[in-house]
Parts: sequence; C-alpha cells; structure tokens
Amino acid sequence: MVNIHNIMEEQVISRVNQLYEQVKDRGTSWLSCDCENCRLDTINYVLNRIPPRYVVSGRGVAHNTAAVLSDSQLAADIDRIGLEGMRLVSMAKRPYHKTLKLNGGKAPLMIYPAFHFPTFTGAVYDGSTFEPLIGANVLLKHEGETAVMMDSSWANPCTTFKATLGNYTFWVAPEPASKESVAREFTFTVEISAEGYLPVTYSFDVPLVSEMNDRRELNSVYSLKIQDLFLFRDDVVNEQE
Repeated sequence: MVNIHNIMEEQVISRVNQLYEQVKDRGTSWLSCDCENCRLDTINYVLNRIPPRYVVSGRGVAHNTAAVLSDSQLAADIDRIGLEGMRLVSMAKRPYHKTLKLNGGKAPLMIYPAFHFPTFTGAVYDGSTFEPLIGANVLLKHEGETAVMMDSSWANPCTTFKATLGNYTFWVAPEPASKESVAREFTFTVEISAEGYLPVTYSFDVPLVSEMNDRRELNSVYSLKIQDLFLFRDDVVNEQE
C-alpha cells in the first residue's frame, strides 16, 4: 500500500510549539496552560483550517517542504490560526488536559487476545422540530455499568454541542479474552437526557471476535452508527396516548 503523508503536520507541530514557547516567555496572562494535550488540541485546530499537502515519495517531501517554507502567506496563516487556537483552548480546556493520553504515551505495546470495539457514533434530535438537540447528556453503559473508554480523551457521559450538530462518539476500551477467535456478543445501552425533555434509553448489540492485536490508533472506518434518537419535550402532549 502506498504511504500517503500530509507534510503540513510537521510544519504545524513545529510552529505551534514555537508559538507556545514565545507566548510563555512573554508571560502572557491569557495562556493558562501549555501541557501536551492543550498543544495537541491547538495543533489539531490549525490542521483543520489549512489546506493539506499530501506526498507519496521522498522527492515529493523535498519539493513540497521547500514550497511550504518559502510561502510567507501560509506561514502567516499558521501563526494567526495557531494563536487563535491557543486562546480558545486556554479558555475551554478539556477535562483531561493534564492527563496523559493512552494513544500519546510511550508505553510498549501490550499484545494479548481481546475484543476490540469500533467507535460508536450517534446523533440526538428534538422530536418535534427534528433539529439537532444541543446540551443533551449521553451516557453509554455496558452490563449496567458506565462503559470504560479507551482513554481520558473520550468522555462518558458526554454532551452534545452546536458545533457537532447533536452528534456524539464513544470508543470503548478493549475487553480481554481467554484466547483468539472467540465469538461474543456485547450489549450496550445509551441513556440520553436533557433539561425540559423526556429521557430516552436505547440498547444495541455488537458481535465481535477476539483477536491478538493492539489497536491504539483510531480508525474512523472501523465504526458503528447508532440509530438517530429523538427526545420530546416533557410538556408536549402525545395525541396517540
């Protein structure tokens, strides 16, 4: 398989780290944290707002890197967006911002038979307007207990936001298995509540086969879409009842 790479990643990572050091040295009051996770959030913010530059060969890396380094407008855009991202991240830090992420750790791979779950994605809507429901609390349970997530960057319960159009995601931590190639079905329950709305509970099954692998890297293709769920206001009369 051809290895495709976005060379903007290295450029943005390098520049964002430089910006953090410069702002720290100046003693800027608005920079409340410069931990690794806050820096990663800022890097992600920048990469999502500049055009990627993909390469598939060493020659492509050399040519495109030279082009990037000589593009003064692109450099200015990275600085502007980087500072903007730093401010936003400092004002709204994630709950795990000082906690080591599993995926970002240096720990050796632990290869053992396990059931590896796909990411679960779903959406919550207002049952009357069909608009995305903002501010809903979404809890994922497994066997009656709050499901354990892959790492602290995956919140459970989580909240739906306007920016994500009422969508939510979960990534459950692997379940150890006795050996490879064991088939098992897992039952999960989603509990959704929101102020002024009647709560909703939805259960679904996930059949899996255990494997000898260590899946620490997020694979967006390996995902399961939960059916859309609708909440109705608690003051709306259901005419069918």
